[in-house]
Amino acid sequence: MTNRHNNLNVGVVDSLDYLPVIDAIESGEILTGVNLIKDSPKGLHDRFLDGELDIAPLPSNEYAEHFKQCLILPDLSMITRGDTSDLLLFSKVPVSQLDGKTICIPDTAVSSFVLLKILINHYYQMQVNYCHKQPDLNEMLDNADAALLFGEQAILARDEFNGHILDLGKLWRDFTAEPMVYALWVVREEYAKQNPVQVDFMAKALHACRNLSMKNIPRLVEKAKHRYNLSPDMVEGYFKSIKSSFDQSDRKALLRYFAHAQICGLIPPKVTLKVWGE
Repeated sequence: MTNRHNNLNVGVVDSLDYLPVIDAIESGEILTGVNLIKDSPKGLHDRFLDGELDIAPLPSNEYAEHFKQCLILPDLSMITRGDTSDLLLFSKVPVSQLDGKTICIPDTAVSSFVLLKILINHYYQMQVNYCHKQPDLNEMLDNADAALLFGEQAILARDEFNGHILDLGKLWRDFTAEPMVYALWVVREEYAKQNPVQVDFMAKALHACRNLSMKNIPRLVEKAKHRYNLSPDMVEGYFKSIKSSFDQSDRKALLRYFAHAQICGLIPPKVTLKVWGE
């Protein structure tokens, strides 16, 4: 356990997904007096469990692994309702022909790997082999028949790849008729019990930060263009396809995802949704 701190430590991945929150916090228009700590998804996970971070977004399956230690912040998540455009499988052959072949996974993938395994096992009903490499599409495809990329790397590779591209978010929607809940904002339960006022404030402030940024899409588009080298049209379309609520329909969708992951043996059984304030 790390030493404690005076200001609340909030973790975030410096990516397009969380740019609305990053933009609002960095602007200081709503939220000040917090330590914004940027790291990879795995880095956030490790620092959150170590107690260095009080609040952070975690992939949904990581919440499932550690749900006894954390609480979900209400109305804050990362959800796609169809085409995600940033969680893509690049394949040399039609995906239906990957049975017995090898898929390369970036060593930074967490939640996306779980979703891929669910879809390969339950939707396509195939058996494939997996290998892990750095997230470089050409190098990955030198060692495999297909490769998984997510985030800005997937978006940038999409327009240059001549093979078959499968959008996992769209496929999940086709398979289940449900949106995909990729990540949840969570707070360590120990911290929440000791600091309920701060947690109430942060839950509302983070929601307000996101809402403020989403009302100024042109500013987000401009930031994403310079920060991640993405085209304005792509960024604007992406933000129209995601939402950050966590209502009853979203919870149903997440529990459906957990059920499939449990059948595949990828997360523990009997995961419950523990939401702050409920």
